[in-house]
Amino acid sequence: MFRKLKQTLCLLKQRWHYGNFAYHYWFLPIQKNKIVVSTHYGRGYGDSPKYIVAELLNQNFDIVWLVAENQESTLPDGVRSVRFGSKQALQELATAKIWLDNCRQKYSPPKRGQQVYIQTWHSPLRLKKIEQDAENQLPVAYLDRAKRDAKKCNYMLAGSDFSRTMYQNSFWFDGEVLPTGTPRCDLLINEDTAVHGRVAQYFETKPTMKFALYAPTFRKDASLSVYLQKFSDVKQALETRFSGEWAILVRLHPNIAKLAGDMSYSEGVINATDYPDMQELLAAADLLITDYSSSMFDMAMAGKKTILYTPDAAEYIANERAMYFDLQDLPFPIATSPETLLTQIHQFDATTYQYKLALFNQQIGSYEKGNAALTVANQIKAFCH
Repeated sequence: MFRKLKQTLCLLKQRWHYGNFAYHYWFLPIQKNKIVVSTHYGRGYGDSPKYIVAELLNQNFDIVWLVAENQESTLPDGVRSVRFGSKQALQELATAKIWLDNCRQKYSPPKRGQQVYIQTWHSPLRLKKIEQDAENQLPVAYLDRAKRDAKKCNYMLAGSDFSRTMYQNSFWFDGEVLPTGTPRCDLLINEDTAVHGRVAQYFETKPTMKFALYAPTFRKDASLSVYLQKFSDVKQALETRFSGEWAILVRLHPNIAKLAGDMSYSEGVINATDYPDMQELLAAADLLITDYSSSMFDMAMAGKKTILYTPDAAEYIANERAMYFDLQDLPFPIATSPETLLTQIHQFDATTYQYKLALFNQQIGSYEKGNAALTVANQIKAFCH
């Protein structure tokens, strides 16, 4: 009894701290042309909201992006930065017609009926079980925030039948799921060749350089022990199998980004953890090596090469999170050791891979057509008029 009371008081304290009871902002009028955006709790210009906002620039909208310290420089002209979690951020949200986010909102005032909250979520598809499907593995404070967030949310964006059903069944969500596709995947599907040039220039490599992206997800204990650390043989295998000169970009998950300096780098192996936009790295990459990250599905939507490196699969599933798909049912080649990774590279069969990708996209009922950002932007314009 005492423990439950203590937990309730703690949650109420958090809600107060996060501005959830700031009803006094309701005395301020809602501005029909204002859009307030946040991604990953204050990270900069990225993920699906970036590509939606890009379709709305220079069209008389007051676009406010809530960012953490040192993230302001990522924003383009026409987007106003406000510090994430500040009182000004609460006021901006309280007076905006549109809320746009890719995660459960943390700092937010009470939402008014005239306001529209669009949740893009931060992946086109999930491997690891989330929200209600993983309720027993999530912190009480997060569950409290997630359930309240779901009640405020008007729309979610889905990239497939699979995701649409998951949002309807597992997100405590009674709003409308829009079958738009995933705005952040448009860049990959439409094959913007200029992106490769930007990435090459950023990392000061040759314009003709081919990129492999190594982007594993995080573990609860923040351990790097299961990650690839030696890349020289991988680089050589890529150059032998696919020709050309290759560089390997290493990008750690945001939850352990501070450990990026502990990875091993050498000539042609580059720390890409701080690159502003993961989607541009995926678009520039000819091949992705990951483990349980949803980035594999971004590549799948675009028909791009992915190999899974999963030396700890049994331990991960047992100790971290159950999965929506059996790894063996996914269309990606799987390696469980550095040696088998080299074998998968050397034996990569593009024809078989494309066949498996097409079958997988059909099975999940993919909506991806490369026009999701424009579709959502047009919907936002309709809400604001």
